[in-house]
Amino acid sequence: LGIGANTAIFSLINALLLRSLPIEDPESLVQVTLGDGPDNALNTPLWEQIRDKQTAFAGVAAYSGDRFNLADAGESRFVQGMWVSGDFFRVLGVPALLGRTIEREDDQWGCGTHGPVAVVSYKFWKTVLNGDAGVLGSRLRMNRKGFTIVGVTPPWFSGLDVDRGYDVSIPIGCQAVMRPEAKASEEVYHWWLHILARLTPGESLTVAAERMRAAAPAMLAAGVPDMPGDEQRKTTFAVLRAGLGFSETRVQYRTALLALMAIVALVLLIACANIANLQLARSAARQRELSVRMAIGASRARVIRQLMTESLLLAGLGAAAGLVLAMVGGRLLVELLSTTGNPLEIGMAPDIRVFGFAVGATVLTALLFGLAPAFRSTRLGVNRSLKEGESNTVRGMGRLDASKLLVAGQIALSLVLLTGAGLFLRTFVNLVTAETGFEREHVLLMTVNVAPGQSAARRAQTFRAILDWVRRVPGVVGAAQSLLTPISPEGWAQPTRPEGFSSASPRETLVFFNRVSDGYFQTMRTPFLLGRDFDRRDTIRSARVVVINELTAHDFFGDANPIGKTIGMEKPAKPGEWELYEVIGLVKNTKYNRIDEAQRRIAYLAAGQEAEPAESIRFSVRTEGPAMGLAGVLHSAVLGIDHDATLELRTLEADVSDSLLRPRMVALLSVAFGILALLLAMVGLYGVTAYSVARRRGEIGIRLALGAQRGQVVWLVFRDVLILFVCGIALGWAASVAAGRFVGSLLYGVTAGAPRELGAAALVLAVATLLSAYLPARRATRLDPMDALREE
Repeated sequence: LGIGANTAIFSLINALLLRSLPIEDPESLVQVTLGDGPDNALNTPLWEQIRDKQTAFAGVAAYSGDRFNLADAGESRFVQGMWVSGDFFRVLGVPALLGRTIEREDDQWGCGTHGPVAVVSYKFWKTVLNGDAGVLGSRLRMNRKGFTIVGVTPPWFSGLDVDRGYDVSIPIGCQAVMRPEAKASEEVYHWWLHILARLTPGESLTVAAERMRAAAPAMLAAGVPDMPGDEQRKTTFAVLRAGLGFSETRVQYRTALLALMAIVALVLLIACANIANLQLARSAARQRELSVRMAIGASRARVIRQLMTESLLLAGLGAAAGLVLAMVGGRLLVELLSTTGNPLEIGMAPDIRVFGFAVGATVLTALLFGLAPAFRSTRLGVNRSLKEGESNTVRGMGRLDASKLLVAGQIALSLVLLTGAGLFLRTFVNLVTAETGFEREHVLLMTVNVAPGQSAARRAQTFRAILDWVRRVPGVVGAAQSLLTPISPEGWAQPTRPEGFSSASPRETLVFFNRVSDGYFQTMRTPFLLGRDFDRRDTIRSARVVVINELTAHDFFGDANPIGKTIGMEKPAKPGEWELYEVIGLVKNTKYNRIDEAQRRIAYLAAGQEAEPAESIRFSVRTEGPAMGLAGVLHSAVLGIDHDATLELRTLEADVSDSLLRPRMVALLSVAFGILALLLAMVGLYGVTAYSVARRRGEIGIRLALGAQRGQVVWLVFRDVLILFVCGIALGWAASVAAGRFVGSLLYGVTAGAPRELGAAALVLAVATLLSAYLPARRATRLDPMDALREE
């Protein structure tokens, strides 16, 4: 169990944090970012500046992950896609298995000279295209646009995202085809590309970074022309290692995985302490045999080697079973991290690093549980061990000092694990019960993509027709449309100009936005505090209006009534032009992207005042019964209004549940490992206590013969156990407080070292300790004094 749990967690850490990409020379692959964050994406003009003017690298490439829809109408069928530059596959050293890869000529605004082309993965070719050898030149429709397949990549290349594969890659220049409304002049506002580069042979990362920093001012001036001068002077490029690839799971779960690795390491230590105690007891039983070996000429070193060989064999058998457990557990971990909308594809096949870890764990555990018994077994004199009739009458627990230390250590480690489990469990409960500002139950979320080519007025008319029809469906309590839905990874934030508010930095006026229809707040059950909701009066031709949340009103207007105040917003694609929005309503604070986020300033704009509605809009539908119960009816209704539309259905409750995946996983695993540690500690404590009682039969028999009461005998046993318990709790309390600082970022609504969790863990351990000592103590009171003394 100990080796298996450690190997399973290490396998996931290896796949996400340690394993290099299966590409040519991954060590020389780097990422170019603004600032030092690996998640900092760049815009297209800046990428073009780097591509055309850099002198620091042997080659550069750009890419961005996306989802492409294979369905022309009806339910969406998404595949994992990549936008790639013309040199992407060449820089990575990925050849084509069939045909060719994407080239520079393909990556021009409007899709280049060959028109829209695509390269597919080996897996997509085999599963979706049935491995057709004549696939080259065939058409693949994505987002209702046709692409010509020009190549298939080798089976070993699955993209740069290590937690999900890729299916189709298309040139960056094909944005003009996939998004007809996109304009090359507006790409300066589209920050979406990851920039990769290949170090020049013999050149260091430091030299490359210095060259990029030197070129930064000129590139920024051309690629980000509206960046303020003082901000431009502070901004520069960073060059980071990228041989491990990219992973949202890695960023999100890094600390959690390291915490789980520490937890299973403690479980392994407890397991080793248990086996060490068993080995100590076994060595005592074998004392005469070992003494005979030494008496007839075996050296102490040879006997120690024999005992360590036995320990290594035991650890090896445990490792063999543990590897099987690790392979099963690793797959379960990936399934635990996956959601319906975000299935993960993490390669968990064991490699040399995983096998090396298992071998290292085997040797280490053999040393941990085998050394102390081996040295102790060969420490006593041969003559003393060979004496017949050595008195066992009064020996107490003095000869089990090592065992007592091990048991105290087990209790300390168990307290650390149980306290951690309590903290993570309380964090999860706090997140589940956190005030979100909306009711998640009975809400169906429907993302509708209308057929391309429709005018803005036609799209707005289609969305309004869908909304009006949905509201008339029996069983629908309320419905509304919105640009975004709560607790989703998408967002829209920008600086504002609140009336009467002066700021030194744009960040002080940053507001997160959403665009919603009338009835949105009623559908989401977000309470109105002041003012009114949007209605049919709020149109393109009417005065601009906005609804804000409590935090926005407090930060910008203090205790004054915000109704009637104005907030300025910069016009899209028109830098320097501002438009005033009048505050007509005040609503309760709500969560935006995450349940565990601090409250944010949020403002809602009227959907009826959107001049250019997007092709994709979300509808929130509150139902009387189960949310998915109306999925079929709504699906038919949407296609009845626009038979070319595609749609995706899910529930708000599922979205919220998926957002709690990390705290749920950490809580579940930490509780499971905490219970396992508790059971191991109980077994260890029971074994030591039972062995102690067995060795003290003569002493207990004399005490009973001299008139000791059975309660006194029970106390005799419990006294030693309580001493171990107190020592273990003291050590564990200090260790728990120290370890709590490491997991502070994983906690919500509770602080590391919280007395309640520590106290509860200590109480659970106290009960477990008493239960473990009860049976041996009860057995001691039933000894027959004459039988016990006769054995002496």
